[in-house]
Amino acid sequence: MFFEYASYVREQEEYREMLAEMERDVRDFMADFRDDPRYLSGWGHAYFCENDGAPLIYDRKKPFSHICPICGRNHTDFLYVTCHTTMYRNEAVGTAVKAAVLYAVTGEDGYLSDVKRIISFYADNYPYFAVHAKEKLNCDPAIDVGGAGKIMPQGLNEAIIALRLVNAMETVKERLDPEWIQEVKEKIFAPVYALLLPQKMHIHNIPIWLNSAFGIMGLFFGEEEWLKEATEHPYNLYQQIEEGLTDSGFWYEGSIHYNFFALEGLMTFLVFAKSYAYPIREEFLEKVKHMLFAAYAYAFDSGRFPNPSDGWPDISLKTYSYVYFMGYKVFGEEILPLLRHIADQPDERTRLPLSEPYYYENRIPLAQLMYAADYREKDTQEPPKRSSALFEDYNCVLLRNETFNVFLKYGHQTKSHAHPDKMNLEILAGGRVLTKDLSNSGYATRICNEWDRSVFSHSTCAVNGKPSDISNPGTLLAFEPDHVSAQAEAYPGVLYQRDVMLSGNLLRDTFRVSCEEESDIDWFFHLEMPVDKTELKLVRCPDKDTDYFREVYRLEPEGESLKLEQELVAMEIFMEPGTSFYLAKTFNNPADRMRDTLIMHRHEKNGVFRMVLTAK
Repeated sequence: MFFEYASYVREQEEYREMLAEMERDVRDFMADFRDDPRYLSGWGHAYFCENDGAPLIYDRKKPFSHICPICGRNHTDFLYVTCHTTMYRNEAVGTAVKAAVLYAVTGEDGYLSDVKRIISFYADNYPYFAVHAKEKLNCDPAIDVGGAGKIMPQGLNEAIIALRLVNAMETVKERLDPEWIQEVKEKIFAPVYALLLPQKMHIHNIPIWLNSAFGIMGLFFGEEEWLKEATEHPYNLYQQIEEGLTDSGFWYEGSIHYNFFALEGLMTFLVFAKSYAYPIREEFLEKVKHMLFAAYAYAFDSGRFPNPSDGWPDISLKTYSYVYFMGYKVFGEEILPLLRHIADQPDERTRLPLSEPYYYENRIPLAQLMYAADYREKDTQEPPKRSSALFEDYNCVLLRNETFNVFLKYGHQTKSHAHPDKMNLEILAGGRVLTKDLSNSGYATRICNEWDRSVFSHSTCAVNGKPSDISNPGTLLAFEPDHVSAQAEAYPGVLYQRDVMLSGNLLRDTFRVSCEEESDIDWFFHLEMPVDKTELKLVRCPDKDTDYFREVYRLEPEGESLKLEQELVAMEIFMEPGTSFYLAKTFNNPADRMRDTLIMHRHEKNGVFRMVLTAK
């Protein structure tokens, strides 16, 4: 059964207020629901402030108001109106899902009417929506990496809303007229299939969603060919995992967000397959389950994730708890220890600016209500104990002791969603963030492409001011629970080697850069909490200020090392002759906050940068 907790939820105080909020949401939206196929949808990644990278405030009732919550600017260009249309249509589809759940719980016919009204509108008008890929109109459906859509700006988004509409229909299937089901199949779901089919042509997170949509539509409508497209034809779900999943249990694109994005697409299909008792290959199920456990092992002790490459800032296990509730539906009690651990993490859940699922009070996902409403009543074991871990075919390592968590990324699998961040470090000291990866803001913003995705925003080295390689793996030289050493060619003729050693409350970091020719070598280390400057001798260098480096000061060490203090650690940085040291302000994410950035510069063939951190 797809939604087996309707009667349970109806009787539980825990869910009463959640249902009441869902009722208010549905009634408010349906009171003035109107859309128009003449409205063009826009790429969601453009719905961010150009000034600071913050997601704009979406107000359904204000299609011409797109306010930045940080700087207050109203973004009035037509581009933002099209993005508002995308957000509105996502809300419409989400409302259909909420209404379906409310009907299943309450039996009130008005909610069933709401589901049918939303789906019927898009079905009746589907021929009149223009094919477009972002801003490109009437184009080849496969012109863009995300493909083309009609209701939505990409084939990816078209697949997501199609499968969510089918989920809504499945939730109330027993009360739907078979003739109406056949009608909407012919009007919208068959054309969606035809539009998306030529876009499924590589191993990538997007075809996972296309396949998931095909499979769900195939099961619901009894279309065997659609189901075969998802599970048998080239680039099907099995092939995606066989070729796109590393042995470490991570999606090959090197981003924890896209790992979960791919996993969400897989789980959406598997939940449906479980409800239909559709057989899935056992080895496929084991690999998907491995993804859930691997992500748990990859998280810092606080639940926060190391966050290289494209994605969203400051994400954690709790951000993706809804995926684990789907995992419980598919895999059962094996997932319970992870669920309990994630839900009990003290930090507030970081939200996703795009494709955000419904959460009541940012605590309870709709997936919990639908697939695991009674999970708190079940006894379970403690979750697996995490320790230092090597994810070698994912090109990264996580060291842990009682004081530090240290993440080192030393190589890449692919250019897709990659940043030039070889040998980047992320560190927690005493459970708090010392240095982190910014990930990025919306892909269409200038600050994303000029700063978030630059080599300079990462705690690594740059040579001659150029971005480093983003496609080749590195080489692990040594790994022990308290030590890692790795190397990689970051540029033609330039070799990196980084060694990190933990010992109690000490962290020793050595970064070696070897060049075939004399080069400008710059080492960067970004701090979430500022350096104590009261005792420092600072010389202002206004000539070194740029768009992204502000308030640049030069520091002169009195001996062979420079000693700095900040809230979490004391730092001793050893200075080889010929090394210049700078302290600057650089942008955080979003860019209303700044962070202290340490910079060492050398012009040599070789550079060795050594630092010792002592936790306070």
